Parts: sequence; structure tokens; C-alpha cells
Amino acid sequence: MTVMTPQDYYADFMAIRGMRSPTPKRVRMLTELLGGYKDNWIVTGVTKEALKVFEQHNFRKASRMGINRSHLVDRHKTYTHMIEGPEMTAEEWWQFYRDNDKTVLATSSENMTNNFSHAYTVDTELGLFRTRGFAWTHNKAEAKFLEEMYNAFLIIE
Repeated sequence: MTVMTPQDYYADFMAIRGMRSPTPKRVRMLTELLGGYKDNWIVTGVTKEALKVFEQHNFRKASRMGINRSHLVDRHKTYTHMIEGPEMTAEEWWQFYRDNDKTVLATSSENMTNNFSHAYTVDTELGLFRTRGFAWTHNKAEAKFLEEMYNAFLIIE
């Protein structure tokens, strides 16, 4: 298995950008390409409403619980800008991608409306909620973190 570097992603992005296919098709290709990045969709926060749902599930991740990793900046708009906007150097492009790829754990309704309740910060250095396909890892460490966050911020309400 080949591990891709940011420069590899940039080279493949530039090939997609240079295609004559309509933008929506190139956005789908870019989505597939960047979906292979091991640290994509990094979780930087948890919304207040999501914490309440986690509390109802004993801070575990449950099927159909209605929690999503929600991009703070619309992913389609980010990718469209990357394809149609001014050309960037590899470093500028990678930084733009990383700056706009941040997510919060939010309820499905918050995600659909892009209207998030207060988001409590997740220190990304802790290595929690790592990408696993379209999902995130959610083990004892994540459950403990969410419970501590809930107890620190919401138990008083």
C-alpha cells in the first residue's frame, strides 16, 4: 500500500483540475481522492446538542443516533473553489484544504441546516475521533472524553 504525501495529493488534484469534465464530476473525483487521506474530516469540536444526544446513549456511538461529522465550511463549496478558483501552489492548496476540512460532531438537523449550537473544542492533539472510512473511531477514550465534556459544560443546566 502506497502512502501518499501532500505533494502526491496535489499532483492528482492538478490532474483533476485540468480535466474538461464538468465541475460537479471533478468535485466527485476530488471527494474520492481526498477521502483516502487518513486524517481527513478532522473533528475539532462537539456541539451542545450533540453532547445531549451522546448523553442519552451513555456517551457511546449508536446506530442511527443522529450524530454526524459536519463540515464547518461546506465541502462542496471548498472543492468547487479549489477547482474553479485561482491556482494555488502545493503548500497554499494543502493549507486551504486543511483549513476548510474541519468538522464538528453535530446532530443531523444541525448538519442539514448548517446552523450549529455552541461547539465545545476538541484538542486535535489528543488523537480522538480519528477517521475510519466515512465514520470516526469511537472507543472508550472517546466515550470518556465526551462524558467529561458533558459534565464540565452541560450537567449544570
